[in-house]
Amino acid sequence: MYRITQLRNEKSISQRALAKRIGASPKAVNFWESGKVEPSAKFICALADTFEVTCDYLLGREDDFGNVNVMRNLTEKEKFWLDCFQKLSPKQFDEVVNYINYLVSKT
Repeated sequence: MYRITQLRNEKSISQRALAKRIGASPKAVNFWESGKVEPSAKFICALADTFEVTCDYLLGREDDFGNVNVMRNLTEKEKFWLDCFQKLSPKQFDEVVNYINYLVSKT
């Protein structure tokens, strides 16, 4: 998900050096890279500044051309439902949301 390892290796920076540069512990950097822990917003911004990329790029939401794709991780069913919702009028949308809330409350 995060491109920390990739960017760190491209810049030839060790985990320890990166940690020192952004004010984190080397253990934290290791945990972020291994996916055990997610960095806080403060460190995401610090990492993006260090690597001179956007936060979206660092998080894997933006490609090399600056295109943000927030639907990439959705299943085909989720994409289908989003497409359906976009075609509804505001009144129809409210009706669907009310019905979904009703169904959820029954479980």
